[in-house]
Amino acid sequence: MVAVTPVDPSSPDARRPGGWSVSLRGVGRDRAGTPILRDIDLEIAPGRIVAFVGPSGCGASTLLRLVSGAERPDTGTIEIEGRLGAAAPRVLEVRDRASVARFGRAGTGIVAAARLAGSADAEAEADRLCALVGLSGADKSVHRLSHGDRQRWAIARALASRPRAIVLDDALAALHTTARAETRDRLVRELRDRGVTTLWATRDTAEAAAVADELVIMDAGRIVAAGCPDEVYARLSDAAVAEVLGPVSAVPGIVEGLTVEVWGQELPLAESAHDGHCEVVVRPENVLLVGPESPGVDGVVEESTFLGSVRRSTVLTSDGSRVVVEHAPEQRLDDHAAVRIALAAVPASVRPLSDPAA
Repeated sequence: MVAVTPVDPSSPDARRPGGWSVSLRGVGRDRAGTPILRDIDLEIAPGRIVAFVGPSGCGASTLLRLVSGAERPDTGTIEIEGRLGAAAPRVLEVRDRASVARFGRAGTGIVAAARLAGSADAEAEADRLCALVGLSGADKSVHRLSHGDRQRWAIARALASRPRAIVLDDALAALHTTARAETRDRLVRELRDRGVTTLWATRDTAEAAAVADELVIMDAGRIVAAGCPDEVYARLSDAAVAEVLGPVSAVPGIVEGLTVEVWGQELPLAESAHDGHCEVVVRPENVLLVGPESPGVDGVVEESTFLGSVRRSTVLTSDGSRVVVEHAPEQRLDDHAAVRIALAAVPASVRPLSDPAA
């Protein structure tokens, strides 16, 4: 059972109505006898943004549906602002695919939500929120909007209702990469300014790390890690956590005292480990292309992909390891090219050999 207890946020200013607290204790959910969630303990303080990420089927979407009230837990309790069940206030939910009415203008729905929430100038507030999410088709019928614009509309309408807590389940998934990042950043600023408690599930691990006060990694219906994004990202020794947050490579090493030897290099340990053979777990940004005379290991390039700001290449080393390397985009590496790689001089994370007989 894993408990998450984030630090209280800083005191809100006068403009912030304050978010609701969310508490899950021993929550479980089954479908057709199959466990979907197990033993979820989660304490979210008012105004925090908590991002959930994990492999497909990890249970994050189900957890958010339980918080929004769209589903009920089979075990455990969910409290919203200290209240349970039907007495708890309803948490708004914006999902990947928002259901829409066949008739009605997009802008009209946002104005109506703002008016119902008591906005002094509902039309001006609707215009502001459309600009915030980048929705330019407010005069169109909602059902004629593109998938991406329906997501923008659903977010703007939810914000117009002045929520104290909100669930966002891959709510930006249909947006183009650049527009998604820009909308994400504006949305996060709005949520923080208002102090809205936010549960944000996404398949984009970079997005999760960018928005979160608290990052929660889920796997097979359980919380396997939680904490500040940079702390969770650094947990390389835990395979279930490291691989969710991006590619990692495991290479052979030998621990002796406070250091580990890898390819003729001696690196400090990120945390204590038993002496002997081990796997050293590294992320692509900590693998370097080096000259033929430098400490390291020889290998051949299996593939290389241009990603814009970097290239990501996979190298098969002479000791049989497959290592992912990120390097400058101008360093073009052809398939089967001979290279030499080494590890950056940073503390190394290690774990026991995956094959005990090795």
